[in-house]
Amino acid sequence: MKAVIKIAILPAICLLLLLSAQVRAEEHQQERPSCRVCGMYIDQYQKSAAELVYKDGKKEYTCGVACMLREVEDAGGISAFESVKVHDWVSGKLIDAEEATYVVGSKVIPDMVPNYIAFANRDEAEAFAAKEGGDVLDFHIAFEDVSPVGTTAPFRIRTAVTPGKGNFSVGMVYGYTEKDRIKTGSASSKTPGDFIGANSAQPRAPSKMEGHQQALIMNYSPTDDLALFINVPWLERRTHTLERQPNGQIVDKAADENGIGDITLEGRYNFWRSTRWDKFASVLLGTTLPTGQFAGERSPTVDFVSKRKLISTGPALQLGKDTATFTGGLLYSQRWKNFWMHTSALYTANPANEDDFAFGDVATVGLALHYTPNYDLMLGVEVDASYTEKNQDGGYKIGNSGGTTTNLAFVGDYRFLNAFGGNFKLRGSVGLPIYEDLNWKDVVNPKGQHFQQVQLGDGFFANLAVQWTFRSAPDY
Repeated sequence: MKAVIKIAILPAICLLLLLSAQVRAEEHQQERPSCRVCGMYIDQYQKSAAELVYKDGKKEYTCGVACMLREVEDAGGISAFESVKVHDWVSGKLIDAEEATYVVGSKVIPDMVPNYIAFANRDEAEAFAAKEGGDVLDFHIAFEDVSPVGTTAPFRIRTAVTPGKGNFSVGMVYGYTEKDRIKTGSASSKTPGDFIGANSAQPRAPSKMEGHQQALIMNYSPTDDLALFINVPWLERRTHTLERQPNGQIVDKAADENGIGDITLEGRYNFWRSTRWDKFASVLLGTTLPTGQFAGERSPTVDFVSKRKLISTGPALQLGKDTATFTGGLLYSQRWKNFWMHTSALYTANPANEDDFAFGDVATVGLALHYTPNYDLMLGVEVDASYTEKNQDGGYKIGNSGGTTTNLAFVGDYRFLNAFGGNFKLRGSVGLPIYEDLNWKDVVNPKGQHFQQVQLGDGFFANLAVQWTFRSAPDY
């Protein structure tokens, strides 16, 4: 119960602060109109903005054609409006949206994605497309083609979509992870008490691992094709170990660490996308900075087989790897109207640190399927599988480290507020491992008795975040 409460504390505080500012934000927006869909200020998008007048006389604005089409779709169609008008890209005059001609997929991204640009004259639209690229289409084709959301953001993998130059987002994330069962290979899963109780030679066994992570995350796109990401984490980790005393009694011992973790830096470069903005391929390159603490003292206890002294503090309590790591791979995203699919294939190399300890390299693949019934809501499911090589201490492979894990997560986000020229989202996920094949090691003590060095598995993980997204207007 304490973990559940803690999961909600940080985002809940942020949410209360944001809601307290909502009245002031809405008062300000009455003086400075903003996009009904994404929250961006209309006066920054005069070349692309749209004006929608409902049957009852209510007037709304959007930053551009894509958000206008989403507003029309959410209202049930063009018949819900007295008029819908867009700005002609050439003259700047308001024209009827149904009579306009549109270009999508050009090099120019004036507002949101997909980058629909309106023209009063079809010849001018075709001339623009010949120069800048893209497809020429009418209102009804654009309306049928547009998605409720320009892109979605997976939790455990990355999207191949880059949102356009000047896009910026900042968020606060809280995550919780718990593992509480002994895993040996893929078939065996036991409670720690049953595991240590079944073998009188077993000196100890991990019984529970809890991880809390608070993080500040930021995304920024310096160009239309490049998106940069930073994650600054604060970690709290606690482990419980069952230890057999000389008198045979089994006691639970706890240990914990907290502090800043390794900072993650990533860049995504979109090297190909379709003109309809429904297929994307990108490359991801990333690294971590060794800002987290690594406890490198070696234990006086010698491994019975290798006769080596190993790092005393297990990987579960390390806040960092004490060395830079390197990640690279490919991302692919595709949409079908209300559905987004994101896939990834990544490899992370973990070099040895100054203590001659190396965490195992990790190969990961991921798949996310998201449903967007409207521009405010996303619901989805994500699956990721990773293979982790064994850790190495002084070149010696640690037998009870590494293995294969497949996770299933249910995710969602809700855009709950437009303010300050952007929008706020509340994001959440919860999941668990659905398949694990974890390495373990059979050991013989000096008395010739067998016991096992094992890992913890099963359990669950959850995340909750508040994120604000904004795009500075391009100069066209």
